[in-house]
Amino acid sequence: MSATSHLPRRGALLAAAVIALLFASAAPARASYGWPLKPFHQQHAVRGFFGDPRIAGHDEAGGTFHFGIDISAANRTPVYATRDGIASIHPLHHDTVIVSAGGVTHEYWHVVPAIRPGERVYAYRTIVGRVEAPWGHVHFSESSGGVYLNPLRPGALAPYRDTTTPIVSHITLERDGTPAGTRVAGRIDFVAQAEDTLPLAPPKPWNDVPVTPALVEWKLLPARALLSSRTWRVAADFRLFLPRAPFDSVYARWTRQNHADQHRFGRYRFLLIHG
Repeated sequence: MSATSHLPRRGALLAAAVIALLFASAAPARASYGWPLKPFHQQHAVRGFFGDPRIAGHDEAGGTFHFGIDISAANRTPVYATRDGIASIHPLHHDTVIVSAGGVTHEYWHVVPAIRPGERVYAYRTIVGRVEAPWGHVHFSESSGGVYLNPLRPGALAPYRDTTTPIVSHITLERDGTPAGTRVAGRIDFVAQAEDTLPLAPPKPWNDVPVTPALVEWKLLPARALLSSRTWRVAADFRLFLPRAPFDSVYARWTRQNHADQHRFGRYRFLLIHG
Protein backbone atom coordinates (compact mmCIF):
# COMPACT_ATOMS: atom_id res chain seq x y z
CA MET A 1 0.00 0.00 0.00
CA SER A 2 1.41 3.40 -0.86
CA ALA A 3 0.32 6.94 -0.22
CA THR A 4 1.63 10.30 -1.36
CA SER A 5 0.86 13.53 0.46
CA HIS A 6 1.06 16.80 -1.48
CA LEU A 7 1.60 19.99 0.49
CA PRO A 8 1.06 23.53 -0.84
CA ARG A 9 3.82 26.07 -1.31
CA ARG A 10 4.20 28.53 1.57
CA GLY A 11 5.41 32.16 1.56
CA ALA A 12 8.80 32.72 -0.02
CA LEU A 13 9.97 29.11 0.10
CA LEU A 14 9.37 28.90 -3.67
CA ALA A 15 9.39 25.14 -3.37
CA ALA A 16 6.93 22.31 -3.10
CA ALA A 17 7.66 19.52 -0.65
CA VAL A 18 6.28 16.08 -1.26
CA ILE A 19 6.51 13.10 1.08
CA ALA A 20 5.79 9.58 -0.06
CA LEU A 21 5.10 6.95 2.55
CA LEU A 22 4.78 3.31 1.68
CA PHE A 23 3.88 0.47 3.95
CA ALA A 24 4.77 -3.12 3.08
CA SER A 25 1.39 -4.80 2.76
CA ALA A 26 0.25 -8.33 2.11
CA ALA A 27 2.91 -11.02 2.45
CA PRO A 28 3.01 -13.76 -0.18
CA ALA A 29 0.85 -16.82 0.30
CA ARG A 30 3.86 -19.00 1.10
CA ALA A 31 5.57 -17.38 4.08
CA SER A 32 8.47 -18.67 6.11
CA TYR A 33 6.62 -18.84 9.45
CA GLY A 34 3.32 -18.22 11.21
CA TRP A 35 2.40 -16.29 14.35
CA PRO A 36 3.69 -17.23 17.83
CA LEU A 37 0.12 -17.21 19.20
CA LYS A 38 -2.86 -19.39 18.43
CA PRO A 39 -4.32 -19.43 15.83
CA PHE A 40 -0.93 -19.59 14.12
CA HIS A 41 -2.22 -18.87 10.61
CA GLN A 42 -4.48 -15.93 11.43
CA GLN A 43 -3.38 -12.30 11.66
CA HIS A 44 -3.05 -10.89 15.17
CA ALA A 45 -3.10 -7.28 16.36
CA VAL A 46 0.30 -5.59 16.41
CA ARG A 47 0.52 -2.50 18.60
CA GLY A 48 4.22 -1.65 18.12
CA PHE A 49 5.94 -1.68 14.73
CA PHE A 50 9.50 -2.33 13.62
CA GLY A 51 11.47 0.94 13.71
CA ASP A 52 9.11 2.72 16.12
CA PRO A 53 11.04 5.03 18.47
CA ARG A 54 11.86 3.71 21.93
CA ILE A 55 12.86 6.53 24.24
CA ALA A 56 13.91 6.12 27.86
CA GLY A 57 13.02 8.84 30.32
CA HIS A 58 11.98 12.17 28.84
CA ASP A 59 10.65 12.13 25.27
CA GLU A 60 13.21 14.61 24.03
CA ALA A 61 16.20 12.58 25.27
CA GLY A 62 17.74 10.20 22.72
CA GLY A 63 16.33 6.83 21.79
CA THR A 64 16.66 3.57 19.89
CA PHE A 65 14.83 1.87 17.04
CA HIS A 66 12.30 -0.81 18.00
CA PHE A 67 13.97 -4.03 16.80
CA GLY A 68 10.84 -6.18 16.57
CA ILE A 69 7.05 -6.01 16.73
CA ASP A 70 4.74 -6.01 19.76
CA ILE A 71 1.91 -8.52 19.33
CA SER A 72 -1.03 -7.89 21.66
CA ALA A 73 -2.03 -10.79 23.90
CA ALA A 74 -3.59 -11.17 27.32
CA ASN A 75 -1.24 -11.87 30.20
CA ARG A 76 -0.50 -15.60 30.63
CA THR A 77 -1.32 -16.35 26.97
CA PRO A 78 0.85 -19.26 25.72
CA VAL A 79 3.60 -18.22 23.30
CA TYR A 80 4.79 -20.87 20.85
CA ALA A 81 8.02 -21.37 18.95
CA THR A 82 7.78 -20.25 15.32
CA ARG A 83 10.71 -22.37 14.17
CA ASP A 84 12.47 -25.58 15.16
CA GLY A 85 15.69 -24.96 17.02
CA ILE A 86 17.59 -24.82 20.29
CA ALA A 87 16.14 -22.61 23.02
CA SER A 88 18.03 -20.39 25.44
CA ILE A 89 17.24 -17.57 27.85
CA HIS A 90 18.77 -14.14 27.24
CA PRO A 91 21.71 -13.72 29.64
CA LEU A 92 20.65 -10.17 30.56
CA HIS A 93 16.86 -10.54 30.37
CA HIS A 94 15.33 -13.43 32.29
CA ASP A 95 11.97 -12.92 30.55
CA THR A 96 13.34 -13.41 27.01
CA VAL A 97 13.47 -16.75 25.21
CA ILE A 98 15.68 -17.17 22.13
CA VAL A 99 15.27 -19.98 19.58
CA SER A 100 18.24 -20.43 17.24
CA ALA A 101 18.85 -22.56 14.16
CA GLY A 102 21.09 -22.12 11.12
CA GLY A 103 22.22 -18.59 12.02
CA VAL A 104 18.64 -17.32 12.37
CA THR A 105 17.12 -16.49 15.76
CA HIS A 106 13.57 -15.78 16.86
CA GLU A 107 13.22 -13.92 20.15
CA TYR A 108 10.20 -13.78 22.46
CA TRP A 109 10.39 -10.95 25.01
CA HIS A 110 8.15 -10.27 28.04
CA VAL A 111 7.36 -13.92 28.69
CA VAL A 112 7.62 -16.24 31.67
CA PRO A 113 9.89 -18.95 30.18
CA ALA A 114 8.54 -22.48 29.88
CA ILE A 115 11.70 -24.06 28.44
CA ARG A 116 15.09 -25.19 29.74
CA PRO A 117 18.23 -23.68 28.22
CA GLY A 118 19.57 -26.04 25.57
CA GLU A 119 16.18 -27.69 25.02
CA ARG A 120 15.17 -28.51 21.44
CA VAL A 121 11.84 -26.92 20.53
CA TYR A 122 9.45 -27.41 17.64
CA ALA A 123 7.46 -24.83 15.68
CA TYR A 124 3.81 -24.53 16.74
CA ARG A 125 4.20 -27.46 19.16
CA THR A 126 6.44 -26.15 21.94
CA ILE A 127 5.26 -23.46 24.35
CA VAL A 128 8.34 -21.30 24.97
CA GLY A 129 6.62 -19.16 27.59
CA ARG A 130 3.54 -17.25 28.64
CA VAL A 131 2.96 -13.51 28.32
CA GLU A 132 4.29 -11.89 31.47
CA ALA A 133 2.13 -9.46 33.45
CA PRO A 134 1.71 -6.55 33.16
CA TRP A 135 3.03 -6.30 29.58
CA GLY A 136 -0.07 -7.47 27.70
CA HIS A 137 1.98 -8.33 24.62
CA VAL A 138 4.88 -10.39 23.37
CA HIS A 139 7.73 -8.58 21.66
CA PHE A 140 8.73 -10.80 18.74
CA SER A 141 11.93 -10.27 16.78
CA GLU A 142 13.93 -12.04 14.09
CA SER A 143 17.63 -11.73 13.36
CA SER A 144 20.08 -13.24 10.91
CA GLY A 145 23.83 -12.90 11.29
CA GLY A 146 23.28 -10.45 14.14
CA VAL A 147 21.08 -8.13 12.04
CA TYR A 148 17.48 -7.59 13.11
CA LEU A 149 14.94 -8.02 10.31
CA ASN A 150 11.39 -6.70 10.01
CA PRO A 151 9.10 -9.68 10.73
CA LEU A 152 6.33 -8.00 8.69
CA ARG A 153 8.36 -7.89 5.48
CA PRO A 154 7.00 -9.93 2.56
CA GLY A 155 8.01 -13.58 2.86
CA ALA A 156 8.34 -13.60 6.65
CA LEU A 157 5.54 -13.59 9.25
CA ALA A 158 2.17 -14.41 7.69
CA PRO A 159 -0.64 -14.05 7.10
CA TYR A 160 -0.30 -10.28 7.29
CA ARG A 161 -2.28 -7.66 5.41
CA ASP A 162 -2.16 -3.88 5.73
CA THR A 163 -4.42 -1.62 3.65
CA THR A 164 -4.07 1.52 5.78
CA THR A 165 -2.95 4.87 4.35
CA PRO A 166 -0.14 6.79 6.09
CA ILE A 167 -0.42 10.55 6.43
CA VAL A 168 1.88 13.56 6.70
CA SER A 169 0.44 16.00 9.22
CA HIS A 170 3.16 18.67 9.26
CA ILE A 171 6.25 19.80 7.39
CA THR A 172 8.26 22.48 9.18
CA LEU A 173 11.53 24.39 8.89
CA GLU A 174 13.31 24.38 12.24
CA ARG A 175 16.45 25.22 14.14
CA ASP A 176 17.21 22.86 17.02
CA GLY A 177 13.57 21.83 17.27
CA THR A 178 12.17 25.37 17.16
CA PRO A 179 10.03 26.45 14.16
CA ALA A 180 11.90 28.92 11.94
CA GLY A 181 8.87 30.25 10.02
CA THR A 182 8.41 30.20 6.26
CA ARG A 183 10.89 32.94 5.30
CA VAL A 184 14.33 31.66 6.25
CA ALA A 185 18.04 32.21 5.68
CA GLY A 186 21.06 30.32 6.92
CA ARG A 187 21.17 26.75 8.19
CA ILE A 188 17.87 25.00 8.93
CA ASP A 189 16.38 21.56 9.44
CA PHE A 190 13.54 20.25 7.30
CA VAL A 191 11.23 18.08 9.47
CA ALA A 192 8.15 16.03 8.56
CA GLN A 193 5.69 14.61 11.07
CA ALA A 194 4.10 11.42 9.74
CA GLU A 195 2.28 8.35 11.02
CA ASP A 196 0.43 5.23 9.97
CA THR A 197 -2.54 3.49 11.57
CA LEU A 198 -2.91 -0.06 12.84
CA PRO A 199 -4.35 -2.54 10.32
CA LEU A 200 -5.98 -4.55 13.12
CA ALA A 201 -6.92 -2.87 16.39
CA PRO A 202 -5.67 -4.35 19.68
CA PRO A 203 -7.65 -3.98 22.93
CA LYS A 204 -7.95 -0.56 24.58
CA PRO A 205 -6.07 1.63 25.37
CA TRP A 206 -3.83 0.59 22.45
CA ASN A 207 -6.62 0.35 19.88
CA ASP A 208 -5.89 3.61 18.04
CA VAL A 209 -2.22 4.39 18.67
CA PRO A 210 -0.21 5.73 15.72
CA VAL A 211 2.70 3.70 14.35
CA THR A 212 5.74 4.49 12.23
CA PRO A 213 5.45 4.24 8.42
CA ALA A 214 7.82 1.63 6.99
CA LEU A 215 9.25 4.05 4.41
CA VAL A 216 9.49 7.84 4.32
CA GLU A 217 10.83 9.53 1.17
CA TRP A 218 11.01 13.16 0.13
CA LYS A 219 11.94 15.50 -2.69
CA LEU A 220 12.26 19.28 -2.80
CA LEU A 221 10.97 20.88 -5.98
CA PRO A 222 11.11 24.35 -7.52
CA ALA A 223 7.74 26.03 -7.97
CA ARG A 224 5.67 24.63 -10.86
CA ALA A 225 8.07 21.70 -11.34
CA LEU A 226 6.83 18.32 -12.47
CA LEU A 227 6.66 15.81 -9.63
CA SER A 228 8.76 13.33 -11.60
CA SER A 229 11.57 15.76 -12.32
CA ARG A 230 13.79 14.90 -9.37
CA THR A 231 14.89 11.81 -7.48
CA TRP A 232 13.21 10.72 -4.25
CA ARG A 233 15.48 10.66 -1.21
CA VAL A 234 15.02 8.30 1.72
CA ALA A 235 14.53 9.73 5.21
CA ALA A 236 13.65 6.43 6.92
CA ASP A 237 13.39 2.88 5.66
CA PHE A 238 12.30 0.11 8.05
CA ARG A 239 10.92 -2.27 5.42
CA LEU A 240 13.67 -4.90 5.71
CA PHE A 241 16.06 -3.99 8.54
CA LEU A 242 16.92 -1.11 10.86
CA PRO A 243 18.79 1.94 9.56
CA ARG A 244 22.52 1.93 10.05
CA ALA A 245 22.33 5.66 10.78
CA PRO A 246 22.13 7.01 14.36
CA PHE A 247 18.66 7.41 15.88
CA ASP A 248 18.86 11.23 15.99
CA SER A 249 19.74 11.42 12.29
CA VAL A 250 16.41 9.73 11.42
CA TYR A 251 14.04 11.01 14.11
CA ALA A 252 14.01 14.73 14.86
CA ARG A 253 13.84 16.34 18.28
CA TRP A 254 10.50 16.09 20.14
CA THR A 255 9.77 12.66 18.69
CA ARG A 256 8.09 10.47 21.28
CA GLN A 257 6.93 6.89 21.63
CA ASN A 258 3.50 5.53 22.47
CA HIS A 259 2.52 5.42 26.13
CA ALA A 260 -1.14 4.58 25.70
CA ASP A 261 -1.35 3.34 29.27
CA GLN A 262 -0.45 6.92 30.30
CA HIS A 263 -2.82 8.44 27.70
CA ARG A 264 0.10 9.70 25.61
CA PHE A 265 0.36 8.81 21.95
CA GLY A 266 3.43 8.62 19.75
CA ARG A 267 4.68 11.49 17.63
CA TYR A 268 7.04 10.64 14.76
CA ARG A 269 9.14 13.52 13.47
CA PHE A 270 11.46 12.62 10.61
CA LEU A 271 14.58 14.63 9.86
CA LEU A 272 14.57 15.15 6.09
CA ILE A 273 17.40 17.70 5.84
CA HIS A 274 19.77 18.58 8.66
CA GLY A 275 21.59 21.90 8.64
